[in-house]
Amino acid sequence: MRDSIGGKELGSIEAPASMDHWEHFIDFATEHIQRVIADESRAYKLKLAYEELISNIIRAANANKSVADKDAKLAVSLMLRNEDGEPWLVLRTSDTGIQFNPNFNQGPPLDTNQPVHERKIGGLGIFLIEQSVDKVSYDWINGNNVYELCMACNPEVVMQP
Repeated sequence: MRDSIGGKELGSIEAPASMDHWEHFIDFATEHIQRVIADESRAYKLKLAYEELISNIIRAANANKSVADKDAKLAVSLMLRNEDGEPWLVLRTSDTGIQFNPNFNQGPPLDTNQPVHERKIGGLGIFLIEQSVDKVSYDWINGNNVYELCMACNPEVVMQP
C-alpha cells in the first residue's frame, strides 16, 4: 500500500462503525466520486465496491462486541494520487475493529457459472469488490484494518474537485 504522499486529499470523515452512520459514509463518498469520476459506469462500480466494503467492515468490526463495548471507529478518506504519471482516485478506509484480512486477489477464482445453490457460502462480496475497481489492497497497520479501493482516472475525464 502506498502512502498519500504526493496525493491531494479530497476529504475525510470519521464516525463509529455502525449502521447508524451508513448514510453518512455513503453520502460522503458518493459526493466525491461523482465530482472526480466523469465516467458514470466506473463511478457506479467504485460506489458499489465501497458499499460492499463498508457493509463488511461494519459487520466484522463489531462482531465480537459486547453490549458495554463502544462501536469500532471507521475513518474514510478520498485522495487523488499520481502513480507513474497517471491520476488515481483512492478511497481509503481504516477501522479499529477486529483484524479482518479479506485476502484480496489471493483466493481461487470464483466460478460464477456454478448454480447458486451449489456454491459455498461467502466470497461473493470480495469477488464483487475485486471486479469493480482497478486495484484493491489490505494492510493491518498499528492495530487498524486499512483498505484501499483505487480507480484509474483518465486525465481527460478527471473533473476538478
